[in-house]
Amino acid sequence: MNSQLIFQDETEMRRLRVQNTLLSSYEEPILAALFSSASDMTVLDVGCNDGTKTVKRFSSPSVSDCIGLEFNLDLVQEAVNRYGDGRFSFYRIDAEDKDFAPSLRKIMAGKNIEAFDLIYLSFLLMHLKDPESYLRSLSQFLSKDGKLLIIEADDSASKLNGDKGGLLGEFLAILRKDRYAGNRDVGRNIIPILRKCGYSDITVHYDAISASKGEKEKKEAIFTTFFSYLGEDVSILLFCEPENAEYRSWKAWLENNYSTLREMVTDEESEISMGMKILTCSKESGDA
Repeated sequence: MNSQLIFQDETEMRRLRVQNTLLSSYEEPILAALFSSASDMTVLDVGCNDGTKTVKRFSSPSVSDCIGLEFNLDLVQEAVNRYGDGRFSFYRIDAEDKDFAPSLRKIMAGKNIEAFDLIYLSFLLMHLKDPESYLRSLSQFLSKDGKLLIIEADDSASKLNGDKGGLLGEFLAILRKDRYAGNRDVGRNIIPILRKCGYSDITVHYDAISASKGEKEKKEAIFTTFFSYLGEDVSILLFCEPENAEYRSWKAWLENNYSTLREMVTDEESEISMGMKILTCSKESGDA
């Protein structure tokens, strides 16, 4: 997962906390429906970070065993120290490692898990070199009646009312080139990819995270989640390549437009939608 940069400073950890809180209001009804008629569910969270999100999402009485995977060893250790118990366990595995499947099988065998009733992928596929191959491989770990829950950005569905200067479009254009921001087309293309990989019963629960007039607090959370990290990305890129003209132009753009964009997004009268696919699917019944 070389395309993803891991920041562990307080600013980025705060952004992730805001993001998780914002997303939880969209995910909770989906998870509640999945948990309502189930018991002894097994859950796999790929990209669990420090485990906080994992424990918050999957502490339902319906879940008996939850495994979190993360490729950053420091975050895995923090998750183990804070939350590791008989119900929640955390392991260091890179989703793109060639030994991903046998490594996960070994973990599952140690916990007597044959398959997962729910596999959760949040902003993971966009950071993989080959998300299609990964989804094909992942289906072997999903139970017959299990669900795959995916969250991915879809910039094509993003819009901001009153943006006559096109600042949102310019911002998203920079994100598309920012190698740390991931593949911004995964969300838009995820449904045909899933079908190609043998998944069915695809249900799109949300196409975007939106806030309307008067929802200023939610707009602040949206801005923190979707906009605030670009400045840090650009700083890192310029540190590595200080003479890169394109990166310098991005820095200049942020200096000239970031505050204005923030004011537009968080204004009491604004309406903002940030494209984001939240969907569930199953593997085709013929799959093993």
